[in-house]
Amino acid sequence: MQRQGRSSVIIALVGSKSRMKSELHQHLASKSFYEASVSDLVALDQDKNYVVVAFGSDGEIQLLRQKHSLLVWVGEPVSDSPQCDLVVALDEPEEQAKERVNQAVLRGLSQQGRPNWDEYFMKIAQVASMRSNCIKRKVGAVIVRDRRIVSTGYNGTPRGTKNCNEGGCPRCNSLASSGTKLEECLCSHAEENSITQAAYHGTSVKDGTLYTTFAPCLMCTKMIINSGIVEVVFNLDYPLNDISFNLFEQADVLVRQHRLQ
Repeated sequence: MQRQGRSSVIIALVGSKSRMKSELHQHLASKSFYEASVSDLVALDQDKNYVVVAFGSDGEIQLLRQKHSLLVWVGEPVSDSPQCDLVVALDEPEEQAKERVNQAVLRGLSQQGRPNWDEYFMKIAQVASMRSNCIKRKVGAVIVRDRRIVSTGYNGTPRGTKNCNEGGCPRCNSLASSGTKLEECLCSHAEENSITQAAYHGTSVKDGTLYTTFAPCLMCTKMIINSGIVEVVFNLDYPLNDISFNLFEQADVLVRQHRLQ
């Protein structure tokens, strides 16, 4: 069963202070596991493997389980000891204990919650949205062919003009209500920018898949269809979007939603 929620492994050495516990701690640190404390658990990087030393209080165990840690009890099991993934006795031969921990680590690494392709590309689109200079809404888009990114885009004012967040777009800077004063908006949408960015560099998007953090508007829908993109995956839906979805259906463009957690 995969340890969902993490793409790395946390090995928690639980139990009273002992020589065996210290040896296993040093062993894992020598194997490039980053050392962390229970208090560090709230801010661990997702791309690193960690070894954590804990005494095994109820609060610590609960937090370690929330982080999908692999629990290794070091010491003789007692009636109130927590249920762990591995138990290492204090009198166990040291090399044997290290090898059993190694095997537990390898099992943990093989059960990582690896993101699927939709989650992978949608999260990249989400990161692209952080580059947006629009003050109303930040949207990102990624165009993919054969699981390879060919173009990215985010919404904002055109190349070489004043950024939206610097006063470049009169509609956004007047905080116009949704659906109003669209003729005053100078910001290009993320989907539009991903397509024009590909054109700028002479890259074809034909037969590609477009991932966007916000479902396309009607204008972007027409650009997507005419550019030859065959699939659109969106995170959040766009209100009053029935016309766009009907147009996609007529053009045989597959549209589906993938919500990021």
